Amino acid sequence: MIGRIMMRLFSGVLFIAVAMVASAQRSSMGQADSLFGAQQYTQAYELYDSIYDQGLASSAMLLKMAFIQDGLGNYDQALLFLDKYYQKSADRNVVLKLEQLSEENGLSGYQYNDLHFFTALLLKYKLYLVVLLLSVSLLLVLYVLRKWKKSERPLAAGILQLICLVLAIGINSFSAPNRAIVVSDHSLLRSGPSAGAEPIDQISRGHKVKVVAEGQVWVKIIWEGEEVYVKKSNIQVI
Repeated sequence: MIGRIMMRLFSGVLFIAVAMVASAQRSSMGQADSLFGAQQYTQAYELYDSIYDQGLASSAMLLKMAFIQDGLGNYDQALLFLDKYYQKSADRNVVLKLEQLSEENGLSGYQYNDLHFFTALLLKYKLYLVVLLLSVSLLLVLYVLRKWKKSERPLAAGILQLICLVLAIGINSFSAPNRAIVVSDHSLLRSGPSAGAEPIDQISRGHKVKVVAEGQVWVKIIWEGEEVYVKKSNIQVI
């Protein structure tokens, strides 16, 4: 009896806490949007950045953050938020801006093709596809069980159910290859994860690179087809 009461109390407190956090987040977003509308971009960005750090960025918010950073001349940050927006929305219209900014600043890594679009589209609808496939799989299981009770063997339905299940697992585990944007000028690339390793090249901020492996201090990336290392503080993973 006491256990049930404690469980209900805990559930109630948890619900209230979640509701309060959600309300605070909506309030912060509304305040930030008001500041953005009033062209108080610096103050708006501070609030947006706080929400972003909590992992709660919406597509619209990412566009506004990119707009502010572009206006400040921070093209590396503008590219970062635009690329994140593209991953969330699969909006091909933003590709023109990404390519424009990269060309203006002589940056590499911003070539977008149909494969990139398909990946972004898959990530956007990932949850819906998994739920749909699992639902179909469950319905097929029920259908097969009902047929078995009638001594029937619906082989095709069983195979289709298995395919749906495998696809759901595959899509759920799918993630885009890690990419990062260089956020420091004169970032030194080395042959190994050590300050004593041979210097390979020096690149400026804004370049987008493929991440191979991450360590606490060094990150292995692909630069001009070669695996090199860069300090983690010099890049920001998208």
